[in-house]
This record gives sequence, structure tokens and C-alpha cells, in this order.
Amino acid sequence: MDPKFIKRHSASETFIIKKRSFFENDVILPGNAIIGAGSSFWGDLVVKGTLDLGRGSKVKGNITAETTVIGADSHIEGNIKASGDLTLLDRAKVDGLAYADGDILIRPMVSARAAECKGDILVTGKTNIKSICSGHKLVARKG
Repeated sequence: MDPKFIKRHSASETFIIKKRSFFENDVILPGNAIIGAGSSFWGDLVVKGTLDLGRGSKVKGNITAETTVIGADSHIEGNIKASGDLTLLDRAKVDGLAYADGDILIRPMVSARAAECKGDILVTGKTNIKSICSGHKLVARKG
């Protein structure tokens, strides 16, 4: 990891990554993470706390975190595994599985191979998801 891209807020155990940052190897952060728009990760991204992935970011590997928000226009080439809730914002693309132990919120124009969770799935607007499986209920709303 290149420390010039990362700042740490010690009171909240949050790592703040500048926009348009790039990382060639796997990134493991032992706290929460706020990642700026347009950042690129060429390996896996593992966050021990909550993750807010900025708009237009790219992750070539897998994402593992607690409560996770994937920003609009982001592209995840691997899988997402959230131990809490997962939010996929407008036009996010997940080539693999989007999985959450909690609930999943899916905004318009999201595409994914599959979305699975133990809780509820709330879909807003038109999406392109090949397979959806929820533990409780699936709610679809017009966008």
C-alpha cells in the first residue's frame, strides 16, 4: 500500500483514501474505509469495518467488508461479501456474486451475475441481475 494515498482518522478507526488512487496489490484495512471517487484496486479489497466505495471506482478482485456501499458507476470484477447490509448504487456493475448477511438495497441500472442475502432485498427501478435470492422477502419498486 502506498501511504501517500491514505490518511487515518484514529478516533473513528477510519481510513480515508484520496480520489483517483490506485493499488496494485491486495489491500487489507483493519478498520472502516471511505474511498474516494475513481479509485482502482488491482487485487482484493478487505475492510474489517464499514466500506464506502466512491463513485466510478474499480476493483479487479473481491471485496469483503461489514456494511458496504458500492458507489454509482463502480465496477467490481469479482464477488462482494458483506457481513452486514449491502447497497449497490446506480449503474454499479458486479461481475460476480453480491452477497450480504443482512439486507441488500439495489438502485436502478445495477447489473450483477447474482444477488443473495439472508435478509430482505429492495430493488428500485430496472436492473440486470441474472439471479436473486433473499432470505426473507424481495421488494421491487418502479424507478
